[in-house]
Amino acid sequence: MKAPARMLPKWRLDQEDARLFATCLAGGLLLAVMTGPEGDLTTPLYTVDHALISTHVIGFIIFGVALGAFMVYNKKVRAGILNASWRNGIRAIPVNVKAFISNSGTVQRVILAVVALVAALLIADFTGPLARNKMSWNQIVGQLLHTRTYGYIAIIFWLLNTVRVRARTKNEEKAPSFFDANWVKILGGVLAGLFFAVCADPWLPVRFSLSYFKWSGSSDNDFFHHWTTYLWTFCGLIIGIRAALQDRMQARAVVQSRWKANHIKVSANSRFALYAGALFVAVEVPKFISPFWQESIFQQIGIFCLLAVGLNVVIGFAGLLDLGYVAFYALGAYTNGYFSGALPIHPPFTINTFFVIPLAIIVAMLAGVILGLPTLRLSGDYLAIVTLGFGEIIYVLASNLTNVTDGAGGTGVAGSFSMNLPWIHWSLSGFAIQDDLNFYYLLLAFIIPILFFFNSLNHSKVGRSWAAIREDEDAAKSLGINSLKYKVMAFAIGASTSGVAGVLSSAKLGSIFPSDFALQVSIFVVVLVIFGGMGSITGVLLGATFIGWILQYLIFHSFIDYNQADKFMYLGAILILTMIFRPQGMIPSKRRMREFKDAEAGLGTSDSMGPTAGGGLT
Repeated sequence: MKAPARMLPKWRLDQEDARLFATCLAGGLLLAVMTGPEGDLTTPLYTVDHALISTHVIGFIIFGVALGAFMVYNKKVRAGILNASWRNGIRAIPVNVKAFISNSGTVQRVILAVVALVAALLIADFTGPLARNKMSWNQIVGQLLHTRTYGYIAIIFWLLNTVRVRARTKNEEKAPSFFDANWVKILGGVLAGLFFAVCADPWLPVRFSLSYFKWSGSSDNDFFHHWTTYLWTFCGLIIGIRAALQDRMQARAVVQSRWKANHIKVSANSRFALYAGALFVAVEVPKFISPFWQESIFQQIGIFCLLAVGLNVVIGFAGLLDLGYVAFYALGAYTNGYFSGALPIHPPFTINTFFVIPLAIIVAMLAGVILGLPTLRLSGDYLAIVTLGFGEIIYVLASNLTNVTDGAGGTGVAGSFSMNLPWIHWSLSGFAIQDDLNFYYLLLAFIIPILFFFNSLNHSKVGRSWAAIREDEDAAKSLGINSLKYKVMAFAIGASTSGVAGVLSSAKLGSIFPSDFALQVSIFVVVLVIFGGMGSITGVLLGATFIGWILQYLIFHSFIDYNQADKFMYLGAILILTMIFRPQGMIPSKRRMREFKDAEAGLGTSDSMGPTAGGGLT
């Protein structure tokens, strides 16, 4: 006899579902308590009325409930218990949007132009200075008078055009165009660099004026007086030359395939548009935030982003666990202190901090090579212990060699920046270097080239060798890869970035103290890399930004009695949750994602810090 059909779903909550839901709910409650309004333990009723029973706390609890329900539902869908057919409609939305954008109809183009203009005005409005009514008509339309608004408009239209170009098929015939000439591409790159410089110039007033464009003058209102003008113009020239030589580079490719050609021609343009947008936001938005957040972002988050990107080369690219990374940070700082005359021992000559940076890079790289050559034959926990000891040696020497480093008393003022070139006379010293906005743009000028260099390095032969060593060192050796050579190279390159961060930090803070280079700094940077996503430059940057921001936020907006001594307790909790729910990090690289999937399937390890999955060969 056939059993009657069930009216209820054929699933129910098990212990794992309840644990997952309870974890999400507890996380929402923890965020509510940590970031909620301040209470008073001496007056419990006041605390209940104004702190616990508040829209802030209730909102986070609702968020925890919604997140828990979604996680449980998603788990059932992955297990095949539930059928999420409604997701097909959501997945079709990007396809429909791309089809609408790529349509050549006049009506669609007009609609897209209007939407892009409104979006650019809203972005410019909400990233601009504080206003009482951001959505007022006068406030939104008034953004058309601001120079940076045209940068947002250009970037959005650029992104829309890349979608249209991507929709073209390879066999689609294209009539010869004036814009296909190489000289037009190079000239267009230069003009685009100049346009970007006008829209993103940090020192020009936000309201547009033709009086900016004059060749003589030395005030902040003179566009051609700023070094950033020439920097962005040079970047535009490089992009134009690359676009002019792109067809020739594709013709020389060993492997010709439709996918590869489309990937090079179109995706590179998309990446440039996204990079330009991110860079434009990074330049523009900090001018309009409060001085408190300027200090927090520029002094702490900026330096730690630089440190995290360097350590990502060692941990993320090469798969080496380095717990003494702060030692290179200290070497860079004390190198700047020595050559600026801030230490008890005086150099034969004092030099500008700009010229100290190459020396600090050399010192840090030599230290990385000296440390790496005898120790990188180790792996896993043994390597971590050795690097930990190296970091402690540098810290103890900095504390005890008072006749060299001034010990715990701190050094004198360390260095200043200046630049004297034709048409460019720029100095950053004294009170000027204490200005957070000036220091931020100086820091940005170092971070951007480093990011592009590391991204190119990761996709080169060296980066592929690091990935091979990280995934399976024995297999890499069997292919002829000199593992010791590439490991030492990773240590040296990562150390160089830490040396640059040490110089910049010491120049900003003035005095150098050994306590700034304790073991906790290395642990903090390791947490940033793991949380953001090992091997992912974008993930590491966003991870450093988020954790740096949340720690500063807790100091002034915490419901509980938070203090700096509790910082590593919260970092430990973040690290535990990351390892449980997302061990690959928040935004992992595609290569690391494949390695984690292979490790889960028993096809290999996710890095070279653990034993081979399956026990290896027998």
